[in-house]
Amino acid sequence: MRQVDKSLRKTAVEIQKCTHGGRFAENARQNMTELLDFSANFNPLGPPDMDAIEKIAIHAINDIEWYPDNRYPDFKRAAAVFAGVDPENIVPANGSSELIRLIAETILDVGDTVILPQPTFGEYELNIKLMGAVPKHIEYRNVYRNIGSITDEMLAASKAVFICNPNNPTGTLIPKPELEKLALKCQENETFLIIDEAFIELADPGHSMAAKVNKNPFIIIMRSLTKIFAIPGVRIGYGIVHTDVANRMENVRIPWNLGTISTALGTWLLETHAADPSYLERSRELIHTERDWLMNHLSLVRGFDPLPSDTNFIMVRIRDFSMDSREIDLRLRSLGILIRDCGSFRRAGRDYIRVAVSIREDNQKLIDALAESVTQWGRELAEKKIDEALHQGKIASRTNCEYYPCHFEGQDCTFCFCPFYPCNDERTGGHMVDRSTGGQVWSCEGCDLVHRPEVANPILEALMVCEGKPEDIKDIWKKVMEPML
Repeated sequence: MRQVDKSLRKTAVEIQKCTHGGRFAENARQNMTELLDFSANFNPLGPPDMDAIEKIAIHAINDIEWYPDNRYPDFKRAAAVFAGVDPENIVPANGSSELIRLIAETILDVGDTVILPQPTFGEYELNIKLMGAVPKHIEYRNVYRNIGSITDEMLAASKAVFICNPNNPTGTLIPKPELEKLALKCQENETFLIIDEAFIELADPGHSMAAKVNKNPFIIIMRSLTKIFAIPGVRIGYGIVHTDVANRMENVRIPWNLGTISTALGTWLLETHAADPSYLERSRELIHTERDWLMNHLSLVRGFDPLPSDTNFIMVRIRDFSMDSREIDLRLRSLGILIRDCGSFRRAGRDYIRVAVSIREDNQKLIDALAESVTQWGRELAEKKIDEALHQGKIASRTNCEYYPCHFEGQDCTFCFCPFYPCNDERTGGHMVDRSTGGQVWSCEGCDLVHRPEVANPILEALMVCEGKPEDIKDIWKKVMEPML
């Protein structure tokens, strides 16, 4: 402990900063290369009208000589119309992160228990602990499958429940009727139900609980403009709460937490898209189409298990893959692709990654980069085995491989990846097969040639002395494989 730590607030000393995706600028500076960011979950359509946004921002500069109106009447009216509530229900915030802090400051005391399904967004736990409250971790999947798993007994012993809906990082949405049941139980037990709806407009806004706040003072809704309008550089969010709670939050809120430019942009975005929802409708259509495409292509990667999602990102279980989340992240980053390593999410560990849903061109680049990273891994593994063989003076098979035997009993597992793939030679027993997502791909499931010891040995011997150039591979094919065919 540093000497000054004993004089600081104990919870501030003990807290560890959250890990987030969206570190595009940092990685761009480090890599000095073009990057595609699949680590942050923004609307794949991008900002709705950059020309209009620029004009509004420039016009707002004329007012930067004065403080903004701390009551934010125009912004509150616009947010209320957009969310279908009253202006008195709106509490402006400098993005979701400040809103989480404001909610915690308003409702939590030292020693309070807060029910926190995991895995979920890390800022909830940070702010719970900062207030000296205690998070009670439960399995998110149990809540998702059965909202009744949060019992009256649990609620009676807790000050609040956090529900991210759709949940980050799983992407799953708890239907409104289920949340209504939980909200009623929370009201009966005087436990706050805090629902983060940052992604609701990119999933299904019909499942929002915003309209329930005036009937239930224990419901607190969080909204953000960051994700739905793809404007992470402008921090704008708002809470939707019962008027009594809103008044208390307004007393706690930092004055002028929205600047002049962000207020003007937020008001315009909410007014415009409440009047004309076509941009968000197109966004949801694009997300649905591209999510299905990406799910199908991710599932073709051996060891990848993409989980069902209701919004604009996909969590992928990689427990059966050859690399963990950290290694995949590093390899893809070297290829100019950023993904979210889910190792920092509680109860996810290194068995999961998360990728955003983007436009088709970028989604294809992600799939191509994954294929390249697998190829790199296979090449490095092969080089390692060849190097071991050189030092040992012999060529060793792999009969302890987790995938042994891949195709045929008694085969030689010297090669995890055929050096000739795709050979496109049907004499081997391979053939073209139809992809479930369209198009064809070469399948070598019917070929066991490179797994035969009498074939694997001469291939390895030839690989050891060649330079690995494409013409070398072709030459080895002619010398070793052609005679077999």
